[in-house]
Amino acid sequence: MCGNCCRGFNEGEVYLYEGDIIRLASYLNYKGEEGLRAFASKYLKVIQNNFYWREEGATRGKNYRFKSLGFNFTGDDEHCHFLKNNICSVHNFRPFQCRCFPFWKMMVSHRKNFVDYSKKCPGLRTMKGLFYSRDKILEWAKKEYEIERNYFLKMKKNNFNILKVYPFLTKDMLNK
Repeated sequence: MCGNCCRGFNEGEVYLYEGDIIRLASYLNYKGEEGLRAFASKYLKVIQNNFYWREEGATRGKNYRFKSLGFNFTGDDEHCHFLKNNICSVHNFRPFQCRCFPFWKMMVSHRKNFVDYSKKCPGLRTMKGLFYSRDKILEWAKKEYEIERNYFLKMKKNNFNILKVYPFLTKDMLNK
C-alpha cells in the first residue's frame, strides 16, 4: 500500500489493452469513439513494446518491436493519474497488468526478475498481504501473457499499424 508500483520513476510502463481501455473509459463516462479519443488524449501515451514470437514449425523466433499504449504518468515521480493518497481511485476498473502485479509471466518464470523487482518493492520484500495459491498465480501469469500475445497477433495482422488496432487514436498521439 505504499503506492510505489503506481509510480514510474523512469523504470517502466503500465501497458493497457483494449479491454482495459474500454472498461476504464466507460467507468469514467467516456462514451463512444469520441469519448475514447478524449480518454486516450488525457490518460494514455504511445510507447514502444517488444514481443518474442516463433512461428509454428520454425526453429528460431524473432523479437518484434511495435507500438502499444500505456498510462501517461504525471508529476516528478511519474505517478498514475488515478493514484490518490497512495490508493488507486479506480481500483475495481484498473488494467489487468495492475490487477495481477507481481504475478506477470516474466516474474513467475524467472527467479532473477522476481529478485530484482523485490529489491525495489517493499511489498515483495516483506511478503505481506494476501496469500494466493500457486495455481492462482500461474493462472494470472498465463492470462497476462495471453493478453500480450493476442495484442501482438492483432498488431502483426494489421502490419503493426496501431491506428488500425485502435482507430480512436490520433496521428498526433503517435508523434508525442
